[in-house]
Amino acid sequence: MLDRRGFVSAVAAMSAGAALAKESLADVSASDAWLDRLKGKHRQLFDVPDPDGGTVLRHVRNYLDTWREAYGVAERDVNVIVVLYARTVPLGLQDPMWAKYKLGAALTLTDSTTSAPLVRNYFAHPQAGDPVGDGTPESSIESLQKRGVVFALCNNALQRWSGRLEKQGMGTAHDIHADLTAHALPGVVIVPAAFIAMTKAHEHNFAYARS
Repeated sequence: MLDRRGFVSAVAAMSAGAALAKESLADVSASDAWLDRLKGKHRQLFDVPDPDGGTVLRHVRNYLDTWREAYGVAERDVNVIVVLYARTVPLGLQDPMWAKYKLGAALTLTDSTTSAPLVRNYFAHPQAGDPVGDGTPESSIESLQKRGVVFALCNNALQRWSGRLEKQGMGTAHDIHADLTAHALPGVVIVPAAFIAMTKAHEHNFAYARS
């Protein structure tokens, strides 16, 4: 956990080498309307570049549970943003994209029920026995969304994934990007750039944690 000064320094360092390509903004709105709607008293952002078995989902669930159970704070007074980019891009995508583009293989994730590369997004809606989060549906993306958690998906990272999949012979980067964008999980917000979303969240008084 970083204090505000540390957060600003971290974002500045990460953002220094990041440029927004014009094509990155082609299908993505730079509107902050989604962020402006988050008016809870307690505000927390989780920076998540690596799946790490869905650890962030457990952290977010514990965060909400502790505010409610230890401090008596209603969930309407708590806002949480989870930023997906780098290796966590697939977490924000629907099952058909996992199967079509072999995203489980790309992340070296195996389905325990088939012993084959994962072809479904068990971070969004795990089945019994899936080794994700703390192994319960309550720690899934879908369950956390119902509690008000916002998942923000980086469009720059979507562009990079699209280019990588093009090199694997899965289509043109343009068409892949359109496909992935159209099949983001319901409720996921696609933002132009993860680090700018973090900066804007800081400007909206969100605390920062790397998870």
